[in-house]
Amino acid sequence: MSGVHKESRELRSPDTADAPDPVKPTGKPEYEVKWDTLSHFSTGQILTGSQYASVKEAYDIRLKDWAPSQPANDGIYHISGGKRDQIKRFLEEKRYVVTTEYYHYIVRAQGKKVDPLAISQKIQGMGLKFIWVHVIGETGPDRAPRKMRLVRSLP
Repeated sequence: MSGVHKESRELRSPDTADAPDPVKPTGKPEYEVKWDTLSHFSTGQILTGSQYASVKEAYDIRLKDWAPSQPANDGIYHISGGKRDQIKRFLEEKRYVVTTEYYHYIVRAQGKKVDPLAISQKIQGMGLKFIWVHVIGETGPDRAPRKMRLVRSLP
């Protein structure tokens, strides 16, 4: 019986059929829109990575946030876009820790919470085109992009 193909044993029991799948594929984040000054998307709308990528360059500044993995975590935010330098002084005045990457800032706070609403209001007050999204389905921004990891790992 060498021609018989056995089916995969990935059958779910009735008890787990409705349970959410705990493992989500990495590298395929989705984005929940928190604020969009250009009204491409409505607040609360969930975007795929390709939907977000197709319009992100239309914005002067883009803010991404990740939910803290633990309550004690202050949260981590990415600010990217061609005009992100215009708010760096404001971030430093707020005493946020700003790590400069070649395509974005990583914004954290020490001993307090980062206030993304204050950041977004500052950006709005400057009249810049702005989108703020909450990243879903990724562990967080601490992992460097693949190209950067390869460069850093070289001796």
